Amino acid sequence: MTALSLLVPTALLASPAAGEPAAAEARQASVDLRVASYNVRSVSLDQTAGEIRPWRERRGMVIANILSESVDVIGVQEVNPSKAFASRLVDGRNQFLDLRNGLNKAGGTFALTNRYAFNCKRPSTQHHCKKKNRGASQSDRILYNTQTITLVKQGKLKYAAQVGKDSPAHMAWAVLRSNVNGAEFLFTTTHLDPKHGKVRSKQWREMIRKINDLKKGRPVVATGDFNTHKFSPMAKRFLPRMKQAGYGDVLNQQYRVTRIAHPRAATTVNAWMNTANKFQRDVRSFGYWNEQFRVGNNIDWIWADNRLPVREYKVVTQWDPSTWQVNGTIPSDHNMVRATLGLG
Repeated sequence: MTALSLLVPTALLASPAAGEPAAAEARQASVDLRVASYNVRSVSLDQTAGEIRPWRERRGMVIANILSESVDVIGVQEVNPSKAFASRLVDGRNQFLDLRNGLNKAGGTFALTNRYAFNCKRPSTQHHCKKKNRGASQSDRILYNTQTITLVKQGKLKYAAQVGKDSPAHMAWAVLRSNVNGAEFLFTTTHLDPKHGKVRSKQWREMIRKINDLKKGRPVVATGDFNTHKFSPMAKRFLPRMKQAGYGDVLNQQYRVTRIAHPRAATTVNAWMNTANKFQRDVRSFGYWNEQFRVGNNIDWIWADNRLPVREYKVVTQWDPSTWQVNGTIPSDHNMVRATLGLG
């Protein structure tokens, strides 16, 4: 069974009255939509030190985490688009193709919303690049399960606010459609600047403006590594700003508050963990392990249209509760986050 399962209200189980179009039932149907965000760490940062391992060793656990959650759509960050690191990959000329191929060879049915590496006439390389808009979004990419989701259209936003020119920050976006009930939604993913607060703030404002321009009444799901936790002064501004724009945090987090008075998610799993784990094996080092009623200080976020119910939120970490230790190879310095939403 896929994650995108049909939930039909009791009233719809009866046959429609004579003359009523069958489409009326479809319009009222709701589906569970599983969405996720995952900063998988760039292959360009490969090293072996302490618990840190190169992409070739981490890749299998990244794939296992994604497949174990039966996600319909996932935004991934730091999937390096350059073929310069091909010798460090397993099955693909760049990291995002290597991830897609690995998912599908392990039993997944995933497609990228955009498979071009760069916005050049020769899209596989930036060497002697002659500019051509391919909709490519650098290291921020969207993968969707073709069994449950159909791509309607896609594109990218290259932020005007940047630091340097080598790897410009982008937002990837896609309008997607449920294969179950036909509902469309806008999905985005991004990785905001990690070091320069003023640049990050400008990028965030650009992102909101672009999403507001793209949504056209559709529900919004925005994901990514925002390099901002709830104790950051930037969270004081942007947590309410996102909610006011129409797509608040799936947990309903508040600035500097670790215990949520009015939780949005009906259930949570591992929500006491931070999303940045810094390659620490002991989960007690990145969360409120002894006060699990609190919510961890995440920098990886899922924002969802205020109209959508949030069934569940999960910080995806494979760990042993008897030892508090992460099992196997640590897949990234970030934990994957996943939410189940009601779409209809």
